[in-house]
Amino acid sequence: MGREQKINEKEEIQKRNSESNDIEANFYYALGHELRRKILKIIGENKYASFTNLKKELKVSTGTIYHHLDTLSQLIVQKDDKKYCLTELGLHAYNSLKDNIDTIITPDFSKKEFKTPILKGLMRLTPKKYINYENNARFKILLISIIITMTGAILCGLNGLFPFFLFFGESLINIELIDVALKILLSLVFIGNMLLYFLINEGICRIFYKKKENSLKFLTSFSIILFPIVIYLFLRLILIFTGSFDFASVKILDNVLMILFQVWSLWLLTYNLSVNKKLKIENSLIVSLLVHYGGFSIVLLLAI
Repeated sequence: MGREQKINEKEEIQKRNSESNDIEANFYYALGHELRRKILKIIGENKYASFTNLKKELKVSTGTIYHHLDTLSQLIVQKDDKKYCLTELGLHAYNSLKDNIDTIITPDFSKKEFKTPILKGLMRLTPKKYINYENNARFKILLISIIITMTGAILCGLNGLFPFFLFFGESLINIELIDVALKILLSLVFIGNMLLYFLINEGICRIFYKKKENSLKFLTSFSIILFPIVIYLFLRLILIFTGSFDFASVKILDNVLMILFQVWSLWLLTYNLSVNKKLKIENSLIVSLLVHYGGFSIVLLLAI
C-alpha cells in the first residue's frame, strides 16, 4: 500500500511539472507574436473587450483574430456576455508587457530569480525601453545605436586597442606613437567586430533555436549592449592621458573594470536575446556565454 502511494505521488509530481512546463511554454509563445501582444494590451487596458472591439483595433481578418484568441486560451477567457477578459496568467503577461519586459519573466521566474539582489540590480542597469522598443521608436533607437557605435569606434581607435567581441587586445605599438591611419583602421575594425558579433548571435538563434523573427529589431538595438564597453573605453582613455597607466596597480584596476563592464554588456545581450529573439532566459544566457567564452578561447590561443 505504501509503495503504491509513493508511485501515485511520483506520478502526481510529474504531472504537475509537465503542466507547469506547458503553462510556461504557452506564456512564452503567447508573447512571441506582436498581434497577440496587442490583443493582451487592448484587453488589459480596458479590463475586457468584445470581438468587435478587437477587430476594429487590430484591423485584421476575422479568422486571424480567432486563431490568435485560440492560441491565447490560457491567458484569455470569454465570459457569458461574449466579452474577453484576462486570466491570472494573462494579467501577469499584460503586466510584463507594461513593464517592457515581454518574455523575460514568467510567473515562476519572477517568484524566484527576479527577487535575487543580483538580478534586481541588473534590471535597474537595463535600458529596457531602448531594447524592447515599439515600432514607432525604431528611428530613434537606430540613431542612438549609431551614436554608441561611432563613439565606441572612435574611443577604440584612440585607445589603440584591437577589438574582438567584448575583448580588447593592446597594440604592440606605444599609444603615443600610433599614427592616425592605424587609429582609423582600429575604429573600422570595431564596427566590423560589432557586425560579426551580431551575426554569430543571430546565427546561433536561427540554427539551434529556430528563431528567425525580429532580426531587424535585434540588429537595430544590438549596439545598445556596447554602451557599457563605451564607458570602459572612455575611462581607460582618461587613465592613459593622465599618466596613471604607468602604475601596475592602475593596470590591475583596468582589468577589473573591463571584466565588470563585460558582465554588464553580457547581461544586456542576454536581455536583448530574450525580448527580441524570444528565447527563454536560460537559453539567452547559454547563447551569450557560449559566444563570449568562445571569443575568450580564441583570444587566449592567439596570445600563446
